[in-house]
Amino acid sequence: MIRTTTPTGTAGGRRAVSATPALVVVAWFAARVLMAVVYAARDFSGRSLAWNDLVLYDFWAQQIRDTGAMPEGVTWMYPPLAAPVLLLPDLSPFGYNAGYVVLLLAADLAVLWLLLAAVRLERGHIAGVWAWVVLVPLLGLISWARLDMLPVAAAAGALLLATRRPVLAGVLAGLGTAVKAWPVVLGVLFLRNRRWLAGAVGAGLVVALVMTVALDDTWAFVANLAGRGIQVESVMAMPWTLQQAFGSPIEGDFVNGTYEVLEPGTAALARVATVLMLLTVGAALWLSRHRTPALRWYAAVTALLATSPLLSTQFVLWLVGGAAVAAVVPGTDGRIARRTLPLVAGIVLLTHLAFPGQWNGQVNDGRLAAATLLLRNLALVGLTVWLLVSVPGRAGHVEPDASEAQDQRETTEPDSSPASR
Repeated sequence: MIRTTTPTGTAGGRRAVSATPALVVVAWFAARVLMAVVYAARDFSGRSLAWNDLVLYDFWAQQIRDTGAMPEGVTWMYPPLAAPVLLLPDLSPFGYNAGYVVLLLAADLAVLWLLLAAVRLERGHIAGVWAWVVLVPLLGLISWARLDMLPVAAAAGALLLATRRPVLAGVLAGLGTAVKAWPVVLGVLFLRNRRWLAGAVGAGLVVALVMTVALDDTWAFVANLAGRGIQVESVMAMPWTLQQAFGSPIEGDFVNGTYEVLEPGTAALARVATVLMLLTVGAALWLSRHRTPALRWYAAVTALLATSPLLSTQFVLWLVGGAAVAAVVPGTDGRIARRTLPLVAGIVLLTHLAFPGQWNGQVNDGRLAAATLLLRNLALVGLTVWLLVSVPGRAGHVEPDASEAQDQRETTEPDSSPASR
């Protein structure tokens, strides 16, 4: 565990050691209560915008219970495990919405626990823990009102437990992919770890088999994913966002549950964007091939978000999770991630301002809303480029750099657990 600068062996040192995780947990709780208070302080449209998917989730849960099949309609775009996840809040005695939020808060807290364990057992850097504590609530209420917290938590576990519990880490990756498909990229990072892969593939196959037998139309979501256009919030929509920022209206409407740009050329651009996304994510993985899985994952997720034709507000939680896990890594690789945290905080804050704060302006040709979104997307592109430039090189993560090594000699005491050796 990373300690304070109080010398070890003294009463003050022991109090500081025990107080560090307690302080983090208190801050975690306080930050989330503060966000709830902010949203409850006054009645504004942003509250319902951030919350409205829970109404849809409740409706889908009723459909699943009543029909024994996946929900109907093109808005259902989730892999099989999302269905039982949506049924879990029914077990809550406090109603569906409260049960759902409690479920996601539990996942949120689990990530905090995993990050703290990495600090304690692997001499990780505390900055990654504080990034998670602060940046999740900075994104707003949507962090606990969408499905994304669950696959983010699964991806964090798949990375943070890979060394100590590889099979469990793989299982978490498989389960995360079965809720939302994007954690499947984790498999590329652990192709040589047979135990990790066995856990991931085994969990995925079990979920696929059970859900195929248990519910009808299990794989209907695959067809629903086809034909998606350019979401107005995505980086790919920047030409039209710029147009709107200078006062020219753009054509757009809700398609398949997201607000898309419907200007000439967007259908072709969506196809090009998909190819560009695959190439950019592949480039991030190749350029970072000598780095830690955590930093590689962070670079890949950032590249995915910057080039995807789809970019909803809740997707930024993937960026927060990737940054926090990479920043906890000791040494050079972690230092690369830690240098990006101020920019990530800016991206998160601008995202929260854009949705829900300025969403009405976004869909009604508001110039300020377009300027906010344009600035966010430029920052995301800048972060992607910075990471792509920074990650090439040999494995500089093996040992901490000289300044960190000195800090550790002064601020840590030896950890005798097997996981630290």
